[in-house]
Amino acid sequence: MSAMPTPETLRAIRRIYERRTLRDLGEKTWRLARERLCGVDRSIFDKTRAYYRDAKGQEISRQEALARALDKARHKSAWFARERRSVEEIMAFYREVEVYPFRQPLNKRFGGFRWYVRLVGHIDRPSILEYGCGSAVLTEWLIERFPRCRYTVADIPSTTLEFVKWKQARYASPYRVLTIGAGKAGIPLDEPYDLIICQDVLEHTPNPLEIAASFIDHLSVGGVLIVDFLNAPGGENLQAAVEQRQAVKRLLSEALIPLKAIDVPSRSDGLYVKGPGAVREPGALAAAAGS
Repeated sequence: MSAMPTPETLRAIRRIYERRTLRDLGEKTWRLARERLCGVDRSIFDKTRAYYRDAKGQEISRQEALARALDKARHKSAWFARERRSVEEIMAFYREVEVYPFRQPLNKRFGGFRWYVRLVGHIDRPSILEYGCGSAVLTEWLIERFPRCRYTVADIPSTTLEFVKWKQARYASPYRVLTIGAGKAGIPLDEPYDLIICQDVLEHTPNPLEIAASFIDHLSVGGVLIVDFLNAPGGENLQAAVEQRQAVKRLLSEALIPLKAIDVPSRSDGLYVKGPGAVREPGALAAAAGS
């Protein structure tokens, strides 16, 4: 159930965002120290290996899984293997590459994500959306520790999304899976969410302004949006996205309460809360884009 954000609530949200939690910091410090002594814990790839064995008939060792996770050059070269101008060509890239089932368990191996749910501690049984979930490693980590929350993940058609669907069926993971399509009509959000997480996504999309508008429309009152938007055009980071970047920042700051806007130091991501009466006016997209 959503809750109106009081000044005290807003201060608490900002404090959690800035300081994280002691358990999160302690967990990450301990895991990093253990890795320095013992090396990477390759068991983080066991679900990925099981998927490739059961769904694709491929036996992949833990060492090979780690090598695939670290092979950034192969992923980058795949983008430039042919032109990626149309939306269809861009989306096809993510069906062609298979790095994310390997890389994301590696990138998130240190954990320490409790703070995400603490941001919406003022809401009972919050509904959480991870938009652009990749392998859904973050959501699965949260489910283990906060099973009372309600979870949804969303991504475009790809081997990675098939991996997520396989895990959902194999391990009875209690999250909804939404498939993102092309353009505004392909944004699949269909209910309000108390926490929306969108990280390392917008710079890869040709329509970030429409996606941001959908976040505003589907964020509950008192709900929290964590979003970033890398400013480094080239390759997967689309020029079309960069051209809409300022408009996205303007729209979010005007429609929501910007506790920490994108790009404001010391972190690049943004922290936004939806206040009462925060309704996106007709024509707001055109206004934000400077049309």
